[in-house]
Amino acid sequence: MQINVNSSNLNFFNALASNTRLKIIKHLLPNHKNIKDLANELNLSSTIVAKHVEILEQAGILKCEIVKAQRGVQKICRVVLTDYHLVFEKISSNDSMIQEFELPIGNYFHHKVSPTCGLATENKLIGICDDNRYFSHPEHVNAGILWFAHGEISYNIPSFLFENPENISELEISFEICSEAPGINEDFLSDIYFSLNSSNLGCWVSTGDFGKNKGKFTPKWWYLTEYGDLVTIKIDHNGTAINNELVNSTTLNDLVLSAQSDSVFKINSPIKTKNPGGVNLFGKHFGNYDQGIKIKIIRS
Repeated sequence: MQINVNSSNLNFFNALASNTRLKIIKHLLPNHKNIKDLANELNLSSTIVAKHVEILEQAGILKCEIVKAQRGVQKICRVVLTDYHLVFEKISSNDSMIQEFELPIGNYFHHKVSPTCGLATENKLIGICDDNRYFSHPEHVNAGILWFAHGEISYNIPSFLFENPENISELEISFEICSEAPGINEDFLSDIYFSLNSSNLGCWVSTGDFGKNKGKFTPKWWYLTEYGDLVTIKIDHNGTAINNELVNSTTLNDLVLSAQSDSVFKINSPIKTKNPGGVNLFGKHFGNYDQGIKIKIIRS
């Protein structure tokens, strides 16, 4: 999970600034535990441990659930994620030079997908699984997750974002995504291709279809893929990078960005590729990032 190093994430960093809380995390990594068991292992009172757990929970590091016990109830704690990626943000001398926009993942205008496939909102499935006709259901605009075994899905990026395109120095597109295996398979490669205005933005290989742990924002009722990886595509005048790795020579000039016509962003998982592993795409209320497709434009 990506954590930006800024003041908005002070709770996260403060939660880790305690030897006791670090020990709690270490003791929870093998198995879920209740407060009493943690207190016994750490030789501390349950009250003290509960306070430390509350701080870790507020920071999003732990997730706790009240469940029935032999006598009354107990609070079961678990570590949400074991892998965090720290991002040190560049200081901008003029914040007005940065534009940000977010597309809901259900706001696609074109699809051509094959089963296994489906969509769901925060509260329910849209139609039934493995019937691609439901990708045309009017409620698709409310989807918080969608998936398909192979095929493509396209989004319009509004033209009003690209006034004076000659002043744009960097375009960034980010989203949460992973493979689509039948059921869940955390070792399931998928070649996922991206393009903008028919210009190739490169291929990213997902390592699996993740469901071993619960997604941080995924609803409790959900029973399939839980979360993905955050993928960030950056295009500038030198080329295109995916997750900070230069992947091809496509530049901003190749994209032909225009203030008169929308740009088309496409996600494609072809069946004829080395790893035809499909797509799970996460939006609001699903996964670990609680976002749709984020667009960031930096102007020089």
